[in-house]
Amino acid sequence: MTIEKINLALSMMQESKEIISTTGGVSDNLISEAEARLDIRFPEDYKYFLKKFGTLSFYGERFYGLTQFGLNAGAIPCVIFATESARELGDISQSMVYVKSSGYGPLFSMDLSGANSVFPVVETSLSYKRDKEVSIVAESFGDFFYNEIKDAIEDL
Repeated sequence: MTIEKINLALSMMQESKEIISTTGGVSDNLISEAEARLDIRFPEDYKYFLKKFGTLSFYGERFYGLTQFGLNAGAIPCVIFATESARELGDISQSMVYVKSSGYGPLFSMDLSGANSVFPVVETSLSYKRDKEVSIVAESFGDFFYNEIKDAIEDL
């Protein structure tokens, strides 16, 4: 299960002794309001992430989420700000939620267009506006989170 992957990543981060920065978990109510604002339903693993961390930074990796500033936070790492900005620019589709920057151009987003309960994380390049091509990088947010943390720890 992908929630287990999030917990496994947390254990790995704690064992590494590196600094884990979060904005603190958020309420179910704020999550519901964010879903309504973005006109989507977050997958269960991403809701778990939001409840546990809000947002998270670890060893140069920053995962977008929700903060205590709520729906009107006007900067990264707010997933609402990031997603609405990327959608407006045409960098992602209306069914995507922007969860992490690559740091070198491409964006990582959950693609919520499918009919499954687990949704892939995709990478969109700078040419997405033109070609609408995406590459699946993980089968779920939990898998993506785990893989990104694992890679960061291996680079320590």
